[in-house]
Amino acid sequence: MSQLKLEPFRYPVSFAPFPATPLVTPTNAKRRILWTRYADRLLLNPELTRALVSFQANKSMPYYRWLKYKEGFSVDFVRYILGRFKPEHAAIRVLDPFAGAGTTLTAAAGSGCQATGIELLPVGTAAIRARLAADRVDIDGFEKWLVRLRRFQFEPLKTKPYRFPHLRITERAFPPDTARAISAYQRFLGRIDDEEIRSLFWFACMGCLEDVSYTRKDGQYLRWDSRSGKSMGSGFNKGPMPDFKQAILGRLEAMLHDIRHRNGGRLSRRVHIVEGSCLGELPRLKKQSFDLVITSPPYCNRYDYTRTYALELAFLGYDEAAVAALRQSLLSATVENKAKRENLRDQYCRLQRHEFYGRAVANFDCAEGLHEVLGLLYAARNRGELNNNNIPVMVENYFFEMNIVIHELARVLTPGGHMVMVNDNVQYHGEEIPLDLILSDFAAAAGLSVDAIWVLPRGKGNSSQQMGAHGRNEIRKCVYVWGKPRMT
Repeated sequence: MSQLKLEPFRYPVSFAPFPATPLVTPTNAKRRILWTRYADRLLLNPELTRALVSFQANKSMPYYRWLKYKEGFSVDFVRYILGRFKPEHAAIRVLDPFAGAGTTLTAAAGSGCQATGIELLPVGTAAIRARLAADRVDIDGFEKWLVRLRRFQFEPLKTKPYRFPHLRITERAFPPDTARAISAYQRFLGRIDDEEIRSLFWFACMGCLEDVSYTRKDGQYLRWDSRSGKSMGSGFNKGPMPDFKQAILGRLEAMLHDIRHRNGGRLSRRVHIVEGSCLGELPRLKKQSFDLVITSPPYCNRYDYTRTYALELAFLGYDEAAVAALRQSLLSATVENKAKRENLRDQYCRLQRHEFYGRAVANFDCAEGLHEVLGLLYAARNRGELNNNNIPVMVENYFFEMNIVIHELARVLTPGGHMVMVNDNVQYHGEEIPLDLILSDFAAAAGLSVDAIWVLPRGKGNSSQQMGAHGRNEIRKCVYVWGKPRMT
């Protein structure tokens, strides 16, 4: 590690859900034990900012600006981690089991690493494949088709024009002129005879959808402009919207600029992407096959990415049934997810890894701090105090699945390797759920050392709904640093 001096983390005076010397009560006693166990590992890291551990710093960066993909961290964060854990001049193997749009993969490959990612959401895998295609595409051919597009008349054919394959949630997303221009653009795509150029022009269209629509990604929802005609009641207006031709030409010109400055194709030879759920794909990986894991799983915050990225999923051809199936396959982080326990048990039985699965389940069952919170949430549900009765089930399933993921990551990590994970604590019904402590305890049970839990200087507030009932409470944003002991 660098010589940065990290100070022990202490809650600000005005925010004290678990301060240095809390009042121990029957409702927080087990979490207090967790706090005591890892208090010396909670370190305030002034080098970490919210922009660094989110997509904000990627917004204007080459390649990463092609698609607004908010779920993830910045390329500068990956470089920061590599600077601390990658030996100089070493070609280490990096894994991101929640690869998203591929920031870990591309940044690590750009630093000379071999990078593997697992991603289930097809919007993310499309972004990764576009980035890899950009390394191989013929630049002159790309520019030639861009010149043709500038002269193209954006008028759809009158016979059997392309119609955007809307989901129920995306109906009326585009002004009529925009819908017609998208239809005409699909006709233009059919003329491009080079597969990689066509795929990049297609991806540019997907990257423009939000810009030219009446929608905006806003947390776990699509926020609708009042001009859409949907009766949302908020009066929201996202301001001037570009016409489609203006938007697509601007996106393709930015892509051409970035492609001209590519690194000669080295990136695509160092990246391997696996499409699927990490719950199903991690068991297929060989043990001790990665030196460094850099990842950020979905947060336990009820965000439903199939709604946030509904426009893109519709464009990809997902119908209502396919979206529902995808939602259930994602890590359980929404109130609509159903338990995957039986499927996971059957999977490990087929793999004849009963002992591994049994050990992971036993560690979950022994997580007293977690079960303390779950008991409080289930009791609140029974009293009718929760705004959604599925919250306790979601939280329980989330931790069950993350426990399996952590145990698998410990298995595939090489001795002496490290795992770095970005995550946020959450609060429900006024109870903070210390994900950093609970997941670190899972990591310790899986044989990893909890080297540090870096705390961002600025946390996040609890939701406005909870502030009214439970007061303001700062929730920790953290980066976990776990290591695998070397063999002796």
